[in-house]
Amino acid sequence: MKLNRICLFILACVIPASCVDLNYSEVNTRDEEWTYEYYAEGIKNMVFDVYAQVYNNEFESNSAYFLAGATDEAQYALENGAVNNYVNGGWSAANPYSHTWEKAYTAIAEICMYLEKIDQTDISEWKYNPDYDIWNQQMELFPYELRFLRAYFYFELLRAYGDVPLVTTTLTNEQANTISRTPADKIVKFIVDEIDEVAPHLPVSYLTEVGAEIGRATRVAAYALKARTLLYAASPLFNKTNDKAKWAEAAEACKFILDRTKDWNLKLSTYSALWGHEAFFNQEIIFGLGRVESNSFEMDNYPVGVENGKSGTCPTQSLVDQYEYIDNGETFASRYPGAINLKQVDPYKDLDPRFALTVVKNGDEWPTNGSQKKIIETFNGGFNALPAYGATPTGYYLRKYVDGNCVTTTDNQTTRRHTWIIFRLGEFYLDFAEAAFYATGSANDKTFGMSANEAVNTLRKRADIAMPEFTEDGEAWVERYERERLVELAFENHRFWDVRRWMKGNKYFKTIQVANISSDLQLTRSTVTRQWDDKYYFYPIPQSEITKNSALEQNPGW
Repeated sequence: MKLNRICLFILACVIPASCVDLNYSEVNTRDEEWTYEYYAEGIKNMVFDVYAQVYNNEFESNSAYFLAGATDEAQYALENGAVNNYVNGGWSAANPYSHTWEKAYTAIAEICMYLEKIDQTDISEWKYNPDYDIWNQQMELFPYELRFLRAYFYFELLRAYGDVPLVTTTLTNEQANTISRTPADKIVKFIVDEIDEVAPHLPVSYLTEVGAEIGRATRVAAYALKARTLLYAASPLFNKTNDKAKWAEAAEACKFILDRTKDWNLKLSTYSALWGHEAFFNQEIIFGLGRVESNSFEMDNYPVGVENGKSGTCPTQSLVDQYEYIDNGETFASRYPGAINLKQVDPYKDLDPRFALTVVKNGDEWPTNGSQKKIIETFNGGFNALPAYGATPTGYYLRKYVDGNCVTTTDNQTTRRHTWIIFRLGEFYLDFAEAAFYATGSANDKTFGMSANEAVNTLRKRADIAMPEFTEDGEAWVERYERERLVELAFENHRFWDVRRWMKGNKYFKTIQVANISSDLQLTRSTVTRQWDDKYYFYPIPQSEITKNSALEQNPGW
């Protein structure tokens, strides 16, 4: 049975890029009559085209699409990496870089078309096909899956642009080019209402559904989307008056998930099992994007000096400085604020185990496959260091998400499956903690059945982590919580958005720290200044859309 599940998982994940040419309108290149009379190549492929817009947004194998490089988590090794546009002034309405607007509205237009024409689907001429009953049962779920996906795309638009046009019907080109933006609170209400309506109709798991095609929208994923949306809606970027009722609503939505982990077969895994060949079947992952076997991500992120390694996304000293020690919770930065003689002291000893699972440092054996394993040298002049072209500019390389078992040599290459996390259980312990703290004003209040500190400590007490518990409150709690969220969710594309919704770009994103390790192993920090402007809290609406539709008011500052 497991092999069959894997085959179906691969089928669902090699969905081609969308073959529609929708541009925020109802135009579609498919023959309409044919589409609604053929199942596998017509109706089902149209649904998969919508999923493809999720798969192809910010999770390309090319690490330039890794948003960590535009945060204090990492720096992209090559200056011409597209992600650097976010921090070097190359970002503008004329060069919006992100494809979020285009991909989201392409998907939304397709969804609206399908929902309006669902009554005309007729595959009765296939009734003697042995899969006919399976097709009909899957078609019963498609409208609910698509409504979930429409809500998901509106969340992506909300967090990127704020107010956006709310479209729930197909539009003519004239209508599309005259529509205006809908206030963010109404977008939030639409998402929440949609989830409340469709979630009960979605299965908790597809393993018990006909075909067992896992990877599709589930009831659990729907409630996860609701909880995350409400957390964003309660955050300072969207909650200017700090309405505690919004925080309470977010806390309740998160707790709804946490209270049903046993019913939904969810549980926290070890940290290292969150990625790798078998991660798609990890019980902590609520919604993940599976990829067929590949080694392109490894080529993009293996160190220079490892055959076909391109360095890619390199963790910063700013990130390393936030890890705590297992004995007393002191941070790397507070224990070693100045220069470090790596010949005399090992500053990485007894750090939070998540550090070694996330970051490759000088002296580590990496990658783990036998044919390429070597001692990594990031000191100046070292085998994997500057001045070699493309070597890490930060003193570190990425381990998290990178499968060290992949062989990237020109000959005898090996490949592995990859899963990019969209929602996982661990996030919602953190989301709950944040929402409960701001709703009650205390990290120890149990109004919601669990305190913020209890939620965070649940994560930190995992067998492979076992870090000192949170006991703080007040501003000290906020500082430690933001550090914990950075560490736990590193490189899962949260930091880029978290700092924005907190409106703390000036604090975290204007400068980063990188490590310089001399040839005699003296580690010092250097400051890298980046461009930050408060207008970056929201993306610019693409100028091409403003040109077509004068009713679209541009975001402030752009």
